Amino acid sequence: MSEQSEKNVAAIKMVNITKTFGGVRALDRVSFEVGEGEVRGLIGENGAGKSTLMKILSGVHTDYSGDMYIRGKQVRFGGTSDSLGCGIGMIYQELSVIECLTVAENNFLGIQPVNRAGVIKWRYMQKLAREHLKSLGIDVDVNLPLSFLSFSIRQMIEIAKVIFSGAQIIIMDEPTSSLSHAETGQLFKLVRTLKKRGHTIIFISHFIEDVMTISDSITILKDGKGVATLRNVQLSKHEVINSMIGVTKGHLVREADEIVELKSPDSDVIMEVKDLTKTGSFEDVTFDLKKGEILGLYGPLGAGQENVGKAIFGLKGYDSGMILLEGKLLRKERPYKKKNLGVAYISEDRKRSLFHKFELFKNITLPFLADVLGPKMNWIIKPKKEKDITNRQIEKYSIKTSGPEAVLNSLSGGNQQKVAIAKWLTIIPKVIIFQEPTRGVDVGAKAEIVEAIKTLKNQGLSCIVISMEPETILDLSDRVMIFSRGRVVSELKDTKTSKLKILEIA
Repeated sequence: MSEQSEKNVAAIKMVNITKTFGGVRALDRVSFEVGEGEVRGLIGENGAGKSTLMKILSGVHTDYSGDMYIRGKQVRFGGTSDSLGCGIGMIYQELSVIECLTVAENNFLGIQPVNRAGVIKWRYMQKLAREHLKSLGIDVDVNLPLSFLSFSIRQMIEIAKVIFSGAQIIIMDEPTSSLSHAETGQLFKLVRTLKKRGHTIIFISHFIEDVMTISDSITILKDGKGVATLRNVQLSKHEVINSMIGVTKGHLVREADEIVELKSPDSDVIMEVKDLTKTGSFEDVTFDLKKGEILGLYGPLGAGQENVGKAIFGLKGYDSGMILLEGKLLRKERPYKKKNLGVAYISEDRKRSLFHKFELFKNITLPFLADVLGPKMNWIIKPKKEKDITNRQIEKYSIKTSGPEAVLNSLSGGNQQKVAIAKWLTIIPKVIIFQEPTRGVDVGAKAEIVEAIKTLKNQGLSCIVISMEPETILDLSDRVMIFSRGRVVSELKDTKTSKLKILEIA
């Protein structure tokens, strides 16, 4: 191969990659090519196939069809070690550093320099770590435990560790989701340093502005297919969003530009959130919730809205601010006390919020077991009463099952989500928080869940719907608070909007 042709060889070339999970096609003949020393942005809505494609590149998924080439050589990874052997490193959103160890120890994790007796050469290791980090523009005391450092510095230490292991191709998965504006600037400085050194970087993010700031070009996936790769030259956010959510012959498809009217009810306020702040998560969050209203909290991954919901219910703490329910201060109580005061919370994680190996009636009656069984002899389990209540909930929420004695695992994902809703509505609360209520369910189940939540609203229940999916927010909300980097940046009420407009604001 000539010198000129070697320069033209792509760092990564994936051709017609197809991957299925249980008959569902997650990737459909996706082709993806990245040049040496390029920073490539990778974006797409939830479920577009970004993570699946990168897990194939990093050796996590090995069962797929299509061809893959690294620097012109055809490869087929049998696992992550094969990918690492080809110089590919992945920085996950959940960092793998060990916080109780020092910076130097993390930098040399598993490859500590030792003398002939097998004793670690501590001073030599610290010296090498200091030189390595300095070459990347990272100025930090290598003897400090990582727990003493900010999240952004810990993240850069992890990147340095991957580079030190020999990686030339680096995949960054949502690297700015937990960073402040200043910390994001620090990370971008490191990315530019790596680019100058010839590293190839794939930058995955829901923050479109971040992708546009750092990337040479942007690849967009939608529904498991490659939509476009755009050169980042005089590119507008509007153009990127159009490609991401669907463009046909230069015109937005119906799902993107469909106008939705938001109209908040003229009713009393039931809950107030004032200046709620949790350092590193959300800041000065203020909003109210009216009786019989569905309030949507929207933002991309890491924007903070999900942690606000958890803070209201007591699953997460907060540093300052206050929450009032019917004018009374809602103290920093544990979730079971919040439940007793009339606040319910439906988690996005069905695996943790339900008991999958137990019967439906045990799942549905659990949150209010003492109330269900009655004040007298409530320590004695009364299966018949539980099953009668479960039958009513099955009918009310159209749960497709053989009956209250069916094991939860036997139900589809959509019906499991309905069980999660039904169990919190055995006794109607004053406020109910839905965290990603339609995530991971099919279209039919989603429509039924949306209808069930709207019915609750029509019955006078106040709902907060928290989601990263603009469709869910628009399907349900009377009013929308839009989050970005932990702050409320816009409130949409008594107006007309669309998916495109919401994405442009966030």
